[in-house]
Amino acid sequence: MRAILPVHATAVYVGLGSNQGDRRANLERALERLAQVPGVDVLAASSFHESELVGDGPPQGAFLNGAVALRTTLPAAALLAVLKQLEVQAGRVLPAQPNHPRPLDLDLLFYGDRWIDTAALVVPHPRWHEREFVRRPLAELGLDLETLPRWQRPRVAREVGELWSVTAGWLAGGCTIGLVPTMGSLHEGHASLLRRARAECDRVVATVFVNPLQFGPGEDFAAYPRDLGGDLAVCAAAGVDLLFAPDVAQMYGDAFASHVAVGREAEGMEGALRPGHFAGVATVVARLFAMARPHRAYFGEKDAQQLAVIRRMTLDLGFPLEVVPCPIVREADGLAMSSRNVYLGDDDRRASAVLHRAMQSAAERFRRGLRDRDALLARVRAVLATEPRAAVDYVELRREGDLAELPPGDVDGGRLLVAARFSDGARPVRLLDNLSLVDRVGNQAHD
Repeated sequence: MRAILPVHATAVYVGLGSNQGDRRANLERALERLAQVPGVDVLAASSFHESELVGDGPPQGAFLNGAVALRTTLPAAALLAVLKQLEVQAGRVLPAQPNHPRPLDLDLLFYGDRWIDTAALVVPHPRWHEREFVRRPLAELGLDLETLPRWQRPRVAREVGELWSVTAGWLAGGCTIGLVPTMGSLHEGHASLLRRARAECDRVVATVFVNPLQFGPGEDFAAYPRDLGGDLAVCAAAGVDLLFAPDVAQMYGDAFASHVAVGREAEGMEGALRPGHFAGVATVVARLFAMARPHRAYFGEKDAQQLAVIRRMTLDLGFPLEVVPCPIVREADGLAMSSRNVYLGDDDRRASAVLHRAMQSAAERFRRGLRDRDALLARVRAVLATEPRAAVDYVELRREGDLAELPPGDVDGGRLLVAARFSDGARPVRLLDNLSLVDRVGNQAHD
């Protein structure tokens, strides 16, 4: 006997699958038990169709799949709990490993016209439209697939209020948020940060904002490469949930007057050559931390001094998040990937590999036993001097982490940092690079 539910009951569609045990019996038993749940009315079920595993997973048998139309007075979270309990009753062990064999898999595909985005539940199901074993049963139940709602990932937000609203919903839904701040013109180096965030967080926010506060007079703010369409494609491929791309007015209104100054970490090297640069960096990153409220923020180690500044700012201002450093991504010849690399002329592009080659040479000397700070620096400078196209700004060997200066004499490690200018392309290009003498597990560098 079917349940008699009030007219305000919600229309729901649930996907069914099984590839372990008696597949048909598992699905039929789940439908019977679902019909017995108070507050649930089973309206119609599709026929069952066989399909192979979609995605990576261990070797396993084919699935039997279908879908069922319901009406329910249960809230979405309560209905999800019912579905999980039915999976357990069928013999599934939860939490389950992704793409492993299962006696029963019940996915909440649609819950009325609700959009739900929490750690436990995303509705509409984010991948329903990509899976024929879902599309076919839904069509059989009479749904017009072209009119059904689907998530667009990444969502693009232009206004601070929209970013705040989305992240507030995620936080309320128990999601961990990863933030990847960028100035756009994304390349594989950025993509590696996005993928790391995707692997470690429930939701990922990428930001694209060319920050005027960190550019000094005569620097390349107006000419800095911008390609939002390309950035969107990189974010989509990496699984980003939200791309925040504000204009300057959204980030800094007419009355904006507060700036973040950072101490010793911002002194010397880039701080000496670009006065005010790191105050601009710290200010914009603090703004993004406050607006996105992430649990983790991901930064590349290529800009090592910037990373030290952000770590200090995060600690001093008490932001409750983890700053996650990510390894430098390099071209085949060792050049660190950078958005500015596109401006290198052909000859300078070939010459630019000298930066990494020079640091590698010193790291090799270190591996063989050379410990004197000045001798290691001299080795870097000697290799750089073989390339007349590189106008060197500085060569430094600093302490890991905070990049404090190391005294003359023997060192037990440290990070080499170089900056040089190349100028045969469309415009002069400054490149930064760095290399640790000791890797993260305590071994001597041996690139």
